[in-house]
Amino acid sequence: MKIPRVVVGMSGGVDSSVSAFLLKKRGFDVIGLHMVNWDAQEEGTSQCPRSKDESDAKSVCDRLKIPFYTVNFVKQYWNDVFLRFLENYKMGRTTVPDIDCNRSIKFDIFHKIAQEKFGADFIATGHYATTSFGDFQQNRNDSQEIRLYSCADPLKDQTFFLCTVSQEQLKRAIFPLGSLQKTEVKRIAEKEGFHAVATKPESMGICFVGKRKRFAEFLDEYIEPKPGKIVLSNGKTVGNHKGVHHFTIGKRINGQYLEERSHLGYFVSRIDAENGDVVACEGSHHPDLYATRFRIQSPDWIPIRNPLEELPDSEILCRIQRTHPPVPCTVEKCETSRFLSVIPRIPLRATAPGQMCVFYTTKNECLGGGEIVEIQDTLV
Repeated sequence: MKIPRVVVGMSGGVDSSVSAFLLKKRGFDVIGLHMVNWDAQEEGTSQCPRSKDESDAKSVCDRLKIPFYTVNFVKQYWNDVFLRFLENYKMGRTTVPDIDCNRSIKFDIFHKIAQEKFGADFIATGHYATTSFGDFQQNRNDSQEIRLYSCADPLKDQTFFLCTVSQEQLKRAIFPLGSLQKTEVKRIAEKEGFHAVATKPESMGICFVGKRKRFAEFLDEYIEPKPGKIVLSNGKTVGNHKGVHHFTIGKRINGQYLEERSHLGYFVSRIDAENGDVVACEGSHHPDLYATRFRIQSPDWIPIRNPLEELPDSEILCRIQRTHPPVPCTVEKCETSRFLSVIPRIPLRATAPGQMCVFYTTKNECLGGGEIVEIQDTLV
């Protein structure tokens, strides 16, 4: 009987390293494949540690005595993820590049390369998630659809970033860490001698920004400045800026942009990219920062059937940020089938166009997500 071959996406971090170890321990034929998604020449002084990641990934594979290869997706990442990211910020929209990367790179072209060039039966990553087929596909049933579920560690769950992955892609995927806590993963890494990756700082934020302290500086290298005003909802001007890409809904406005101060602070409540205005409100808990209704694009559903037609409202939750818990919501059809309106039972702070609204069930199943296109109502 043929031993199933698994290609593991080796990032050079602790999660993918332990994933590779667990797969080999279970008897799979394991190959390590490292993705290069960002051109080192674009790094400037940001010092994104590509060569270190590649070296660490190879070191782990050597220790596990499994083959190691590198694949270059710089062009695809630039076209499918980074350019979209820039276009959104030019329009004052807050996007989540990790979701685009999973959809276009890690679960699409990476899967194709793994299958076509390396003969993979399955493709594994270090994502914290699990499926109805089990952490190692042990419950696989080709006649059934696959379902995506939150992992055992609620603080590390990454199903939010997997919300647009398809049935076909999930059926090829293995998530070895789905039943583990992060502390267990680090303990395994130390025990197996993966000291370099076990003590490595966790990657946070957007990978291509690297260690640069100010996100705005990075954006300025790619987006041409377009001056505009900072105004209150009554039209009063309280400051000026050099581009809407410097601002995100819900964030405090830096004093350098302001001509007038408030002891409560000014926070971004809306961005009008067309005329260049950044609309501000006073205080971090101003009612205008809390969305009570917003419109989303018709979601990419993971289940085969539309869950809104299969489940009662009482079982559907939504979240707009990975670190926020899902909240109960009502979903209504719009005048066109291309959009839906979401009414969270608890008003959601800092809801922004470009963000993803991801749906869950009360049983921790991730149903899919749709991009937020418009804030329809707030507490004001």
